[in-house]
Amino acid sequence: MKEIQYKKFSWNTHKNNWKLKRPNVCQFELTFKCGLNCNYCYTSCYNKAKYMKGELDTKQIKLILDKVYNAGVIWLCFTGGDPLVRSDFPEVYTYAKNKGFLITIFSNGYSMTTKIADCLKESPPFAIEITLNSIIKKNYEKISCIKESFNKTMRGLNLILDRNLPLKIKTQVTNDNLEELPKIRAFVENLGFKFRPSAFLHARLDGDLYPASLRIKPEEVIGLKKIHNLEEPEEECKTKARGLPPFDKQINKHNNHLFKCAIVGGDGINIDPYGNMFPCICIRKPRINLIKESVREAHKTILAWVRTRKFDTDSFCKTCAIIRYCYRCPGKALLETGSLEKPLDWFCNFAHLITNRQKILKLKRSKKCTVSS
Repeated sequence: MKEIQYKKFSWNTHKNNWKLKRPNVCQFELTFKCGLNCNYCYTSCYNKAKYMKGELDTKQIKLILDKVYNAGVIWLCFTGGDPLVRSDFPEVYTYAKNKGFLITIFSNGYSMTTKIADCLKESPPFAIEITLNSIIKKNYEKISCIKESFNKTMRGLNLILDRNLPLKIKTQVTNDNLEELPKIRAFVENLGFKFRPSAFLHARLDGDLYPASLRIKPEEVIGLKKIHNLEEPEEECKTKARGLPPFDKQINKHNNHLFKCAIVGGDGINIDPYGNMFPCICIRKPRINLIKESVREAHKTILAWVRTRKFDTDSFCKTCAIIRYCYRCPGKALLETGSLEKPLDWFCNFAHLITNRQKILKLKRSKKCTVSS
C-alpha cells in the first residue's frame, strides 16, 4: 500500500470535498453534562439535569453518525460538556471508529476511566485534547468549581499517559491562572508536550457575561503571544489568507458581508446533544434536527443563511480597517450584546494594540535598514 504524508492527505481531501460542496469536519457535542463546572466555560449554563433529558440516545447518535459519514465528513470531534461522562461513550466511539472517522476527543480528563482508556488503547483516536488549567490543587478547584476534582483529573491524565495515547494538553488562560502559567508550561513540557495556552473567552450560551469578566487584559495577551506562543482562536473562527475554499476568498472581498470567518466556506458542521445542526459554537439558530433531515440538506440550508447575512446597521465593524486583527466574531458579539453586528470593546482594543505594535516594529526595521545602508 502506498503511503502518503498526513499533511498532503489532509489538504487533498479538503480540496476534493470543497469541489463537491461537502463538509470535511464535524464537531459533535454528545452531551452538555460535565463532571466539572469551570467558571469560564461557555456551556456550563446547560450542565444541569433538566437539559440532559432530551439528549440523544445511543441509537440516535449512531443514526446521525451514519448521516455525517454519508455526507463525506472525515474528521470527527466528540466534545460536550465532556463526552466521556456518557455511559455509552465506548460503544459510540467504537462505532464511529469502525466507520473510518479520524476522531478527536475534547475532554478535561476528570471522567476518564480505565474502561474508556483501555477502549482507546485498543483502537486509538487521532487525538485526545485535555484542558489543564492549573497544576496547583487549590487553584485548579477554584477554576473547576468542584472540590476534590484535581486528583481525579490527574488520575485521568495518567491513564492516558500510561497507554501512550495521542495527546495534546491545552490551557485556558484567565485572571485566575495567569501568574501560574510558567509552572503549567514547565509541567506540560516536562511531560514532553507543547504548551498550548489560549486567552480568548466569550460569554455563555445563555448570555451570562461572567466568563468575559475573567479575560486577561489585551496587553497581557500580547505579552503572552511573545513569551508562551499563545494559541490563536479556534480554527473555525479564524480567517486565513491561504487554504480557504473559493467562496471564503470571494466573501472576504466585500465588507458588507457579516460573516468573514472560515464558516462561510462550509468546511465544518456542528451538532448539539439533541441532534440539531447549527452555524457555529456561539450561534445556535437556525438549527435543523438531523433525526429528521439529512446532513447535506441541513448543511446547505445553514450555509445559505451564513453566506447571505449582511450588515443591517452602520456598525463600526462594517468599515473597520483593522478588523482582521481583532478576530471579529458575530457569534461572540451575539452572546455578549444580543446583536451579531455590535463591536466588542475587548477585541477592538486588542486589534489596536496589535496594529500599533506592528507599526513600531516596522519603524524599527526601517531605521535599522537606514543605519545599515
